[in-house]
Amino acid sequence: MAPTFYHHSPVPMADPWKELEPGGRKLPWLLGILLLLLAVGLTGPLIFFAVKANREACADVLQAERASRNSTHQLQRQLTWAWEDLQAAETRALTCNQTAVGLENSLALERAGGQQLQAQLEELRGEVADLTQKLQEASAEVERLRREQWAPGASAGNSGSPGPGPWMAATLLLLLLGLPALWT
Repeated sequence: MAPTFYHHSPVPMADPWKELEPGGRKLPWLLGILLLLLAVGLTGPLIFFAVKANREACADVLQAERASRNSTHQLQRQLTWAWEDLQAAETRALTCNQTAVGLENSLALERAGGQQLQAQLEELRGEVADLTQKLQEASAEVERLRREQWAPGASAGNSGSPGPGPWMAATLLLLLLGLPALWT
């Protein structure tokens, strides 16, 4: 076997626990390292739980945002429908107003025409009364002439006369036929 050479550094023979005492130099370093390890060890789970909590919160926020967006779109559609209904109602109201104005104008014209027709009717009634009076006078004249012609003891020269004449009969006939037309 071959000889082995081991070289070790000299180890001091001092007590290692003395340096760990509160006045020693290694205690603060050791506490610092322990605190650093503790901090690093707790940082991982802290990050894990923070990410998990934020993921759930983000999911809740996204769900709330979607619900809000859906509600907003629905309200916008309803507002659009209401706006279209309002415009249609305004159009119908405008049409109704124009129709009402037209009907009022027509009614005013009809009233004026009615008053004019009433005046014409009164005038025609007056003319009918005059014509009725003339017809009565003409009938009385015809009756008088008939009596004179057919009276007993009339002269022989009168017996050959043709009577009231065809023009008088035609006039009477036209007057009798024209009376109903005047009343309508």
